[in-house]
Amino acid sequence: MPFVPLHATALRLGLYIKIEGSWFSHPFPTNSFKIESAKDLETLQGLTKVKLFFDPDRSDPEWDQSEPTEKPIHKAAVDPAAPPQDPSGESVPSAPASPEQEDSPEDLIQRKIDQNQDFQAYQEHLKQVGSQFQEVVLEGKQVMQDVISGRPRGLRTAQKIVGDLYEILDVADNSRALLNLIGSNETNEEFFLHALNVCSLSLMIGQDLKFSREATEKLALGALFHDVGELKFPAEQLLRKGSMTASERKHFLSIHPKFGVEMVDKLPNFPYEAIEVIRQHHERLNGSGFPTGKKDDQISKFAKIVMVVDEYDELCHQPNPTKSLIPSEALSYLYVKCRHTLWHDAIVSLIKQLGVYPPGSLVNLSNQKIGIVTSVNLANRLRPIVLIYDEFASPDELIVLNLAKEDEDLSIVSAIRPVDLSPKIRECLNPRRIISYFPSASPAESGVGALHTLAGST
Repeated sequence: MPFVPLHATALRLGLYIKIEGSWFSHPFPTNSFKIESAKDLETLQGLTKVKLFFDPDRSDPEWDQSEPTEKPIHKAAVDPAAPPQDPSGESVPSAPASPEQEDSPEDLIQRKIDQNQDFQAYQEHLKQVGSQFQEVVLEGKQVMQDVISGRPRGLRTAQKIVGDLYEILDVADNSRALLNLIGSNETNEEFFLHALNVCSLSLMIGQDLKFSREATEKLALGALFHDVGELKFPAEQLLRKGSMTASERKHFLSIHPKFGVEMVDKLPNFPYEAIEVIRQHHERLNGSGFPTGKKDDQISKFAKIVMVVDEYDELCHQPNPTKSLIPSEALSYLYVKCRHTLWHDAIVSLIKQLGVYPPGSLVNLSNQKIGIVTSVNLANRLRPIVLIYDEFASPDELIVLNLAKEDEDLSIVSAIRPVDLSPKIRECLNPRRIISYFPSASPAESGVGALHTLAGST
């Protein structure tokens, strides 16, 4: 049933309402919601510059109203899918309680204006970093062909790409900015974006582990070309990667590192450390990997890092999207299930970069809204900054919430698989087309411990 006009005098608890007007004309986080507290009811009755509507189908019957409460109890408080806790079983500590002081509607609206201005500045910064990264992409598309052809300039260009990425990520604010491009369904684009994702995250881990710049750039160079040997295979075979038989996959994992080494060996002065990454990135610490079954200390430290990042990106971007894990699931899987196969220090560092809910994660909120995480909140890893989808909001007034500044009853309930969203919401939030990596620079807020509980969903 469509929304029905509503006069302010008919407002009551339990109505599912829509506010027609600017997002800044009212103090609520979204333009549509169910009235659940006397405080919200009183605020709505005082609004003057909006039109009100209600949805009879989503509203509680009038006789079913409960007693007004200032603090409604949300399902998130008892839901088994609630956000994770620390390994001790205790909730992540919040800031000490301050004396109760109610914000006025005017204060709340001003906060929304400030949030929107902050977001506009943040978006502008993303554009600047994105422009720098676009230059890297344009150079990178040519470098792969140069390496395949054995042209020496391929190494020089690749070293420039890695150096440019290092410079971008060496600036604290930049390291939290968007590092990847809009995806493509074309196989060559998917291959190249995977290479850049693995290169970027490997570089971040190298910086986090305090490697020298020279060492970090050699690591990133190996990461950029870790899968270059795949380009020796016919395109139709690469398209079948997700449906290979066990024997086909074993052969593929064994042979493409060999092809990759042969290709870069033709380039004068290609660093030995980077060649070892290409050769060993499918080995595993317990000897179960390919092509030679090397173990632990037999594997280079750089290859151990690229193993982790490569596995993470593959888990998130399977050839069949329905099999892809959401970022939080992928991190949980690495942390809990890969202790014997992947280097734990590199896994922990990756989690520090991405947080419990990595940017790009789609989430359900306790107010029944859907959002996409845009940035890790360094002050509280479980309460990131989220861009909210609201079907009734103006596209010019983005609803961006810093959950750390919202009431505790507004929280993330669970993460969402992109394939479970409607086409309309997918189009708005672009969950499959935009791959966002924003590292968290605060080890204390890394979210590693919280993954113990989160792993139960994997």
